[in-house]
Amino acid sequence: MSTLRQYRLALQIFQSNRLRRDYRDLAEVPAYEPLGEFFFNDIYGPRDFSQRDQEGRRLQHFIGWLPGVQLRDLEEVLELLDLTNQLDEDLARRMWQANVGTDFDEMTYEHFYRIADKYDERLRQLTLVRTTLYNVFRLSRSHILGLALRRLHVVACLVGIGQIHSFLQRGYEALQNVSAIEHFAETIYQRELDRLNRIYQQ
Repeated sequence: MSTLRQYRLALQIFQSNRLRRDYRDLAEVPAYEPLGEFFFNDIYGPRDFSQRDQEGRRLQHFIGWLPGVQLRDLEEVLELLDLTNQLDEDLARRMWQANVGTDFDEMTYEHFYRIADKYDERLRQLTLVRTTLYNVFRLSRSHILGLALRRLHVVACLVGIGQIHSFLQRGYEALQNVSAIEHFAETIYQRELDRLNRIYQQ
């Protein structure tokens, strides 16, 4: 019998593949390709993010190291990561308890997505995705922040926040060739909102 952890991994793989399928057109835009990979791998990728997320909470004590970054910016990123983790955990647990198998299809996924009755939480997640994209894009315009991220890598590892630092640095670098974020952010928000409403209207 599969474990909850295996269901969680299967869910992450499914979601990452679904996002790649639904946003292939965005990923094919050369300027968006690194950002798409960051979105698919570093937020919704099939891996254990617990260490990174724990470090993220500690990063609040080092916020002064990152020029131009406000505590609110970090709090919204952490809220998005926490909420995504909670929603994934709940959905994986429901499927595990129903013993539907880790090779579930999209119809099964959407069934459990709907009966989880987390519409408000899902809507908040979408709002945070959009807000975070705009905020990180704004911060990515700062060359001083980029320099600080590069210089602080060794120090971040020494004080135990290496994973969250690498996460922020990859996000910063993924946006360097992006001249405007509106199309990327609004396309994701609107498509996911339409999908959310479709599932809950079934």
